[in-house]
Amino acid sequence: MMHTDDRWQELREDWQVLGRAAEHFARRVARDARRFASRMEEHVGEFAGDMRRQWRCAPGAGWRGHGRQAPAEEVRRVFEDIRGVLAAVLEGVDELITDVFSRGGAEESWTRVVCNHDATCEACGRAIAAGSEAHVRGRAAERRFRCVECGVPKDAPAS
Repeated sequence: MMHTDDRWQELREDWQVLGRAAEHFARRVARDARRFASRMEEHVGEFAGDMRRQWRCAPGAGWRGHGRQAPAEEVRRVFEDIRGVLAAVLEGVDELITDVFSRGGAEESWTRVVCNHDATCEACGRAIAAGSEAHVRGRAAERRFRCVECGVPKDAPAS
């Protein structure tokens, strides 16, 4: 027959396994996001080089007299759109991690995560670098960060 103490120990071990898996998942997502951003930067650089070569070699390279917008302005708009997509992807990852590992409800809890972008601790004002651990609470523009040293406020629930 199983005793209550044995059952509690078994449950604690299950939560530790789940916690390690969640931490491993978060680190892999952050690493993949960094790789994605790096690869995107390479592709954008190659694209810019290709466009530069084509503009220099194109017949009638003088765009000003044809009533069209300068190519640099068009490309700048494309790059701003790409930057917006990347920002949305990274924010989506933050919200996914926060949603999965927080308790939700009216009283949102603090969740310990691996940051995928730079942030600032609301308690001490120190910079939190991408790839380092921090506590996060809230969503989108209301997201709040606290460094591991400051921790979760005493009066707030932690997940």
